[in-house]
Amino acid sequence: MGRVVEFNAANWQQLINYSAAAVTMSENVYIPLAPFESSTFLENHIIAVYISTTVPANRIWNFGGTVEQRFISGLTVGGNTDAAGIVEKIWLNKITTILFPKISATYSLKFYFPKWFKDVQVQCWEYTGVDDTSENILLAQEFGNINFKLDQLLNN
Repeated sequence: MGRVVEFNAANWQQLINYSAAAVTMSENVYIPLAPFESSTFLENHIIAVYISTTVPANRIWNFGGTVEQRFISGLTVGGNTDAAGIVEKIWLNKITTILFPKISATYSLKFYFPKWFKDVQVQCWEYTGVDDTSENILLAQEFGNINFKLDQLLNN
């Protein structure tokens, strides 16, 4: 199913501007970065994420981690009411646009970083513009056709 969106600067709202550094135990020993869970709940299902880190000299890194869609499912297991949704990969040093499936529940985001990152900067935006599925577009076209035909019948 296709989606129609209007990507432009006015249709994005920044939600997250996060940075963290790993705890260094010695020169080559450090505690990997913990996942970061946003306390902001989103209603729109398109986000853009930009992740950066300090890449060591003579290394080429492209993977920036993953982001998980999390929502309240209504089920409780082991005292936990959170449910994991879709998990998407994020590119390093590139804006990654993610189109989550539309669900009626609000959701939060949880970011997981590669274990080799010693620092991380995360920026995330929520898309606030038009987000129509082709089903909605087809329905609107059908209603337009029906209205046109009704007008023709009434005017004859």
